[in-house]
Amino acid sequence: MLLIDAHSEGITKSPLKKMGWWASDTAHLHFDEVRVPVSHLLGQENAGFKVIMNNFNMERFWLGAIAYGYALVCYEEALEWAQQRKTFGKRLIDHQVVRHKLVDMATQLTATRALLEDTAYRMGKKELQGSELIAQISMLKNVATRTMQFCADAAVQTLGGMGFMRGMKSERIYREVKVNMIGGGAEEIMKDLISKQLQY
Repeated sequence: MLLIDAHSEGITKSPLKKMGWWASDTAHLHFDEVRVPVSHLLGQENAGFKVIMNNFNMERFWLGAIAYGYALVCYEEALEWAQQRKTFGKRLIDHQVVRHKLVDMATQLTATRALLEDTAYRMGKKELQGSELIAQISMLKNVATRTMQFCADAAVQTLGGMGFMRGMKSERIYREVKVNMIGGGAEEIMKDLISKQLQY
């Protein structure tokens, strides 16, 4: 694991255009004979992968927590819109189909929050560490990002044409869904890790 000055001679960058995560400066990096001082070695030589692996649990936990927060924002925006927007002389929320959509969002949010809080509690207890906790953190990431995906989609649908417009929170969050589902390990990777931790 090396700490490299981005302005070092021999580094070139090719910016990448992305669906979301616009605040993150993402690029292809090319290293051509870049010299790195020995003092820039982080940890032991040839042990960089272990550093990355040790970070994954917290990264996945925080991705789960962030996904829950995004999902909650979508729900709140959809609820506020449904309470104010009128169609055919009635508020959107007065239509059963819209109420049911909001209930589905609230139900997934409640289940996700329960798993998030339980996982946070277990992470704080040393006697509850181990493979079972790693499995639960991975489950949390999958559940939370699926909740984010569901709530973003349901919110955009509830907002109708406005849900497609820049400036709406749900539109922005909709574009962030996939990177949260992939970052820290895609859903398929998480499922495989869970199965190994549970010794299937």
